[in-house]
Amino acid sequence: MVDTSLAPGLLLAAPQLGDPNFERTVVVLARHGADGALGWVINGRALAPVRELLESSKLVPPGIQLPPRNPWQRPARVGGPVSPATGWLVYRRGPKALPGEISVGDELAVTGDADALRRAVREDDLGDFRLLIGYAGWAPGQLEAEVRAGAWLPADVSSELIFDTHARDVWDAAYQRTIGGAPWSFLGPRGGSA
Repeated sequence: MVDTSLAPGLLLAAPQLGDPNFERTVVVLARHGADGALGWVINGRALAPVRELLESSKLVPPGIQLPPRNPWQRPARVGGPVSPATGWLVYRRGPKALPGEISVGDELAVTGDADALRRAVREDDLGDFRLLIGYAGWAPGQLEAEVRAGAWLPADVSSELIFDTHARDVWDAAYQRTIGGAPWSFLGPRGGSA
């Protein structure tokens, strides 16, 4: 049997996707198979800075000071329209796996495990990460149909794109990296959703 999984990978929204949840987005796809697909928008709408969000939600224990490093200062982002009360960490993999870790290729991982977030807050050993709220999901066969309809352009995972590119530039940079041109070079019909 031939593996036709798109995961791990990226999904680049077509310029005319027609779904406001995914306009000009790049999705990190961690799971794709007979049961459907699971991913996170990495350049979704900006929310409060991670530090502020965690402190106001009382997720930072008393006496713990979050470091002044960039990952704690950058905004959390909407990771997708499904389960908007869930938090997910997308991060560069380290020597120790975090609780609930889902591998997304050789360099990246994702977790939504609360213990992983608590450990990151207490130990500050996470390195670079993005905090995403909610996720994107597709029913069995749905993502394949959307890709065939031209709603998404599959691409290879790139930790540099995710962590070293400003969120407002990720979509354009992903197209440039994948097809060597602007997103408008890839035009597909409307009709995607997650």
